[in-house]
Amino acid sequence: MISSSITRRPLYDADTIHYTSAHAHARSTRTCVLATFLALLFGLACANPERTIMNDSSKNSPNTMTSRDRRDISNEQTPRDELGLAFDEFVNTLRDVEKDIRQTESFGDEQERIGGYRHILRSIAKGMEAEVLQDPDFPYFRILDWWLREGGDNPDQRYAFTPIRGGENYRVWGQLGSATRVEFQIYAGRPWDGTGSSAGYLAFEDIELGEDGSFEVWVSADPRDGNWLANPLTGTTLFARHIYGDWNGEPTGDIHIDRIGYEGARRPPESADELAGRIRAAASMFGTTARTWPAFVERRYAGAREPNSVAPPYDTYALGGAKGRWMSGGYFKLDEGKALVVRMPQTSADYQALQLTDMWFASLEHGNQVSSLTTQQSVQAPDGAYWYVIANEDPGYANWLDAGAIRRGTFLLRWDGVEGELGENQFPSAELLSLDAITERIPGFEVMTPEARYETRRLRRQHLQLRSHR
Repeated sequence: MISSSITRRPLYDADTIHYTSAHAHARSTRTCVLATFLALLFGLACANPERTIMNDSSKNSPNTMTSRDRRDISNEQTPRDELGLAFDEFVNTLRDVEKDIRQTESFGDEQERIGGYRHILRSIAKGMEAEVLQDPDFPYFRILDWWLREGGDNPDQRYAFTPIRGGENYRVWGQLGSATRVEFQIYAGRPWDGTGSSAGYLAFEDIELGEDGSFEVWVSADPRDGNWLANPLTGTTLFARHIYGDWNGEPTGDIHIDRIGYEGARRPPESADELAGRIRAAASMFGTTARTWPAFVERRYAGAREPNSVAPPYDTYALGGAKGRWMSGGYFKLDEGKALVVRMPQTSADYQALQLTDMWFASLEHGNQVSSLTTQQSVQAPDGAYWYVIANEDPGYANWLDAGAIRRGTFLLRWDGVEGELGENQFPSAELLSLDAITERIPGFEVMTPEARYETRRLRRQHLQLRSHR
């Protein structure tokens, strides 16, 4: 145990952080970039930074200096401190990322350009939460849900992340709720961008639940009785997933974390150097996140295979995924009046699902738009397989994955709880057809009425409200 007042080891050491100062850029440029950023976030108008604002009595006098002018001159003469320099870095990263995003293969038609700017803003929010707000000594989980979508996020999962200190002790507690399973993983570094690896995993099958669905998990270097996940010295992030096979109206469970011995400790004040380090870390994470996913889509999907084809399934554990989790997918490209039909055979997996993402690798709207389906939510065809129709228009078929207004994107297939390997006879397949041809192609074509479609979306929205507490 520790005392109730803590002197904490800093998460960032200003003496060891290398950066390039941006203070040589003109203040007017920096102001305009920041104003544009604020305009995107808050709907503010971006003023011309060169415009001088004067009161009515002096606006015609070229020699009149306002108090605002004097403040600007004073600020120009004041050297930038560490906080200012760190903020300059963040603003310049924002500008550089926007240029890079506009040059990617994903930045195509109007819908893709809208998606690109939403991708930038979501990446900013992620960086702020993960690096500025979160703290490994006083942790709260950061939730990745349908508001902050990125990285091929699965609509059937509620992702919870927190930084941790490797080798230290934590207690995680919560409720399973209506989830099919809950599982835990420790990252060392960032496996998702190629600079880290999976450093530990606790499967649902190994977690003992209370009669009411409650759980308690100890995360520590030394073994503990009960549910225990080893925290190696290399550990940097704890990652938890609630996975929902059926989006019903039942309570969706919850999850929380404490560092042992810090529960009631007084939180020490933050130093300027610490916050400057956090701002720089947020800029780095924002830049990495924003650039990684469109490049990943091009490398793994759009540039790797012919459009409207599906890749063989692969085991995700080697890439930082969970044990027993397999994935497959492809790149869809739809012309007017066309649909991509995907056949997914039944397997022994506990969970099977199909979803859509945009060209920025963010899941599509999945409350008021059915852009994902599990086999529990799907109609099974007479041949024992699950058939899905990816289309911009309602084809009338029950298993429609609504692509909305986007013409290009990825489709991802997942299997959880796979024992061993999937056989080739269990591999998915895909074919591009005219919308008017799918009725004859899909065995036992089951129609869904517009009224039933409306009710499906209403229930999905209700489930997401419960899951996200929004």
